[in-house]
Amino acid sequence: MTTVLVFGDQLNMELGALAQASPSTHRILMVESTRKIAARRWHIQRLHLIVASMRRFAEQLRGVGYDVDYRICDSFQMGIAEHRAAHAPKHIIATEPNSWSARQLLDRHGIEQIRSNQFLCHPTDFAEFAAGRKSFKMEDFYRWQRVRLGYLVEDGKPVGGTWNLDKENREPPPRDGSVTWPTPPTSTLDELDRGIIASYRDASWGDEPTGTWATTRRDALTRLAHFIDKVLPRFAPHEDAMLADNWHLAHSLLSPYLNLGLLTPREVCDAAHEAFLAGRVPLNSAEGFI
Repeated sequence: MTTVLVFGDQLNMELGALAQASPSTHRILMVESTRKIAARRWHIQRLHLIVASMRRFAEQLRGVGYDVDYRICDSFQMGIAEHRAAHAPKHIIATEPNSWSARQLLDRHGIEQIRSNQFLCHPTDFAEFAAGRKSFKMEDFYRWQRVRLGYLVEDGKPVGGTWNLDKENREPPPRDGSVTWPTPPTSTLDELDRGIIASYRDASWGDEPTGTWATTRRDALTRLAHFIDKVLPRFAPHEDAMLADNWHLAHSLLSPYLNLGLLTPREVCDAAHEAFLAGRVPLNSAEGFI
């Protein structure tokens, strides 16, 4: 049986190696590295988010029939070695990791890397953009991506006639209370959450989790729907604003899920684009967010 090694920031069954796998032919390996956790003093909310998301993704995979070897051990190297000793897989594959060091790790252990589809521009795509250029500007890359991916363009030109609406999107937050922002949704903490918090409390700092951050794809999708329906329609004018007495304002709060793979950039951009096409979101909010 072939093993798919899944890193803690690839928690999505539609990504790379997992998208090609089947419970009948593939086993899953996930490694929770105690050395990596001990290497720094984490904020407890960040540490809980990562560990709880990994463990719940393992449960999700088991729920669809996969044999999941979830190892809590000193290092990734140890986890790979222990897995090989226990299961003797004929082959181990993994989606291309998101860090250079992890790619080198896989090379050292002879693990095949499957092209990643997690983000909207693979390194080979960027090489196409970069070819022959003498200078690199984010605005040029942004426009190239918009045309290539089809977001807010018609016949290769921007919808509304302007590529960038940043000048409309930099208003300060109103001080008269005339604008309010919806309260972010939360999840109820359970025994798994409490166990993780208790296990890592001494190795961390900060206020304990209260359910603000989703640790499953289902709850991350709920957060996305909340943002698209309740926040994005009034997102743009105050997208850069900050206030001491409101920690979220019009921000999407979706980046943790993009970083872990619980959401993909494509589905997030698609949701914003579709809301614009349906007339539920103004152009400056759709453009500013995308």
